Amino acid sequence: MNRQSANTYLATRTSVMAGRLLDADGVDDLVRASLNDLGRRFHLEELLESQLSQGRINRAVERAMIRTLMNELEVLLRPIEGNGRDTLIFWTRKFELYNLKALIRGKIQNQPYEQIEQNLLELPELISLPHDKLLRTESIPELLRQLDNSPYGGIARQARQVYEKMNEPFSLDATIDLHYYMGLVKRAHASDSGDKGPLLRLIRVLIDQQNLTWLLRYRFAYDLSPSRTFYLLVPYGLHLHRDHLKNLVNLDSPERVLEALPEPFASSMEGVESILGARKILDRETRDQVEQLLHFSASAVTRALAYLILREMDLLKVQAVIQGRVLRLEDRLIRDALDLPVDAAVGAKGEAGHV
Repeated sequence: MNRQSANTYLATRTSVMAGRLLDADGVDDLVRASLNDLGRRFHLEELLESQLSQGRINRAVERAMIRTLMNELEVLLRPIEGNGRDTLIFWTRKFELYNLKALIRGKIQNQPYEQIEQNLLELPELISLPHDKLLRTESIPELLRQLDNSPYGGIARQARQVYEKMNEPFSLDATIDLHYYMGLVKRAHASDSGDKGPLLRLIRVLIDQQNLTWLLRYRFAYDLSPSRTFYLLVPYGLHLHRDHLKNLVNLDSPERVLEALPEPFASSMEGVESILGARKILDRETRDQVEQLLHFSASAVTRALAYLILREMDLLKVQAVIQGRVLRLEDRLIRDALDLPVDAAVGAKGEAGHV
């Protein structure tokens, strides 16, 4: 298949798959569905009817949602070769980085292998790490050194240097996150000319979301200094450029940070008084920008990545609703978590409903 045919196939396949994405009514329907309905819809009947603990059910649902995403990735990868394929695969490596963090935390806390294994995601061989081998290492630096010649080598080397210098888990986790996004930028820059600009725009949208989230968390939840916070941010956002970030990290309250944001964030954040409220608006803004690229980008690879990002957002909503049902939470709490308007009748009754 030549490149033009591959791009046409990928664009068509992405457009068809985009029909699975949830609009506001689709999310509302999820919340109104019973647990049995959700089980049938997402092929989880046997799991949800099992006698497993709530925690194990929730972990199994998470794995099922990621398995769905990985199956769809496999379909989208079929026509792609070269740098575009590499970028899509690298985006999915974040799920195995979750596993790497779980392995590291488990070793730091001297957890037994069985307990660590319960917290690991089941991922395709394409992006998976040798978990057994990594668990047999004697130290965190040695564990990270085992990854030097793997696709995770760059991230692992940076993490090892930070851990050996600071010897604490937070800096290690933050470094892994930081260099994951730096890796995405690097792969977008290496993409073919028709994909490079659109891919960079999409990735910078994601970086803006992460930078603002991290900035508020590091400065005001973890009480990090402005300089250390800046060091842990990615200086390649779409709207939050390096100079903006330097200014924002030096402000002394979340309110002042939100007031000082550049457009388009300044208008959308006007009147927001809490970090949680800001996060909800940021999530909406990010989704809107990613949807624009899904529907209108001239780059088929960018549209495919945009689809995967949106699909993950949707599957996280499915997971949240099922978790709420398993925990027998009230509908209003589930709706609030999903940033949906609370139904007046349900809110007044305070019923869990649909379980």
